[in-house]
Amino acid sequence: MVKLNNIQLADNNHKIVYDYVALADSKKYFNKNVSFYSKYKQDISSVPQSILAIPFVSNLIPIAWFAGFDIEVPELDEDFFNALKQVKIEFENQFPEYELKGDIKVLKLVKNTISASNSAMLFSGGVDAYATYIRTFAETPDLVTILGADIEIEDQSQWLSFTNFIEEEPLLKSNEKRYIETNVRAFYTYQVELLLKDVGWWGKVQHGLSLIGSLAPISYLNGYSKIYIASSYTEQIAIAWGSTPQIDQSISWAGIKVFHDGYELQRQDKVDLITQFSEEKNTDFKLRVCYSELRSAFNCSKCEKCYRTILGLILNGKNPNNYGFNVDEQVYTKMFANLNYGSASKGMQYFWWELMEKAKTTNAIYTFKDEAIEKIELDRIRNGEIHNILEQKINTPKSRKSKIKFLIRNKFSGLYKIYKKLR
Repeated sequence: MVKLNNIQLADNNHKIVYDYVALADSKKYFNKNVSFYSKYKQDISSVPQSILAIPFVSNLIPIAWFAGFDIEVPELDEDFFNALKQVKIEFENQFPEYELKGDIKVLKLVKNTISASNSAMLFSGGVDAYATYIRTFAETPDLVTILGADIEIEDQSQWLSFTNFIEEEPLLKSNEKRYIETNVRAFYTYQVELLLKDVGWWGKVQHGLSLIGSLAPISYLNGYSKIYIASSYTEQIAIAWGSTPQIDQSISWAGIKVFHDGYELQRQDKVDLITQFSEEKNTDFKLRVCYSELRSAFNCSKCEKCYRTILGLILNGKNPNNYGFNVDEQVYTKMFANLNYGSASKGMQYFWWELMEKAKTTNAIYTFKDEAIEKIELDRIRNGEIHNILEQKINTPKSRKSKIKFLIRNKFSGLYKIYKKLR
């Protein structure tokens, strides 16, 4: 069992520190010297304890379900408590091979209400986020960005670059910006990853409930009745994932509604939407899609995620250099080299299949230098060369190797950090 003893406020009532104890059956899953916390730019002392508890429960309850232990908390919002029952069912549907046993015990349920009708969205600056931003543009939602999710808390350089981008982008000037710092990926041990047959706990299980739950305290302060989270995938990609319409839209507290936005759109549909919007508004804006350790500029412009976005822009007749990338006519050679190296997933293959289909039908293609040469490179994509490369990689067994590498990195984390610095 994990027992939440009390909720403490620190840093002039801007930080929630959760005082909890992990008993015998759950100890190995938590870093004993790391207190779980969530920090905001606003004074949260007026927020009820039953709502302050939501970020804690959001992050621990999936671990409890998969590991089979209970969580006990003094107070919790009644709507959220009831929502968790449906969220658990959705995870059981996604992971039928697992038996989810853990449960939550609440000593006092509290019925909260939020009377205002403001909206917010989780904003990363990537393709998914910008597509949702465009679709909710008329609402002028608050933009909420979280340090500790995609960017490590210690990486202040990247965080400063990111927040400067959000603050300085003219397109976003009318939106209120909200920032949260929380150690959602550092309070537990590597044993949590081993709850799944394949590594990937954050993406496959934790992130949807974690990110949405982190907004609970400021939703009460700022009167959010709606929260938007952009879809990562679409219904055509049948993989276990921690953020789906079924999971996210089951989440609620104080009557709030969560919208999993853009699930009906393919990734390329979103890129099309972005380029159309930029034409309508007569403005280019940077897409921040990359968190690669290779990144020294806004995006690294040489990882798989960058390349798939770059190609999507090219196929819309747009110069990727106007959207936060740095590439030239050599992009195709480098793209193929990148995709021939490393592993692949079904989701990745589907994204590149979309690009192949787009390449077959579009005529509005951006040319860097030599149209004839670049058309030959695009023909390789149209004819399925990338699709075949990824197909071969997917059919190559790798799960055991990935898990072994994960164990080495975490059991010998000190040596691995030294290796990364030397590299």
